[in-house]
Amino acid sequence: MENTFSEKESLAVIRQMIDTAKNNLQQGMGKVFLLWGYLVAGISLATTILLIILPGDSRYYAYFLWFLMVLGGPLHYLLIRKIERERLVKTYIDKMMHWVWIAFTISILTVVIGLILSSLFIYPALSAAEATNDVGQLFQWIFMSGSAGTNQPVDHFQFWFQWLFIPPFMLCLYGIALFITGKAYGFKPLYLGGIICWVSVLILLATIHHPHVLEIQQIFLCFCAIAGYIIPGHLLNKKESSDVA
Repeated sequence: MENTFSEKESLAVIRQMIDTAKNNLQQGMGKVFLLWGYLVAGISLATTILLIILPGDSRYYAYFLWFLMVLGGPLHYLLIRKIERERLVKTYIDKMMHWVWIAFTISILTVVIGLILSSLFIYPALSAAEATNDVGQLFQWIFMSGSAGTNQPVDHFQFWFQWLFIPPFMLCLYGIALFITGKAYGFKPLYLGGIICWVSVLILLATIHHPHVLEIQQIFLCFCAIAGYIIPGHLLNKKESSDVA
């Protein structure tokens, strides 16, 4: 015998599922947003400072700080495992958001790895670096803009220009993931954070020829991490604490 739901009962079931999803967002997810928010904000702020204070081409070594992002992986895994153990119900919305953020991560890794490979495959730069035995100059040739050196084998522009589009691309993906998550869970600070990321992308693309574009990009990464991750993360923690109380 088939069970049939009235329109009122169907709406009640949908409402219950949405409420469960909202509760799931509050349960521990604030800590996840804070983890990545503080990590991105801290690294981008430190990178900005080093770009300003380090002399000459040594300033480009500041970008090695971004390798610290890998530290967030194990911590993220532990937090998610804890959240999954404590959740009583996993809704369809939870599952969809899980895959949205996986797609977000894969997209960023794909582009970054692809750009690294595209840079490293440029043989003249590798040959010149091997001849001069200057790793710092290799890093400058491949990744960043700088003054054209006398030993530079070809026009240095082709070695670094694509990296200027990484911060806008990252913020565009941040905006997509935050906006979808915020709308799915009905949490306004998240989708507002997504909108802030999109506005920042427009500003970064408009200023991409600015002489201080590198510093500007890092400042906006820090700002968007605060607006899109840290503030919503603290609000989620506060909401979770108040509901428990």
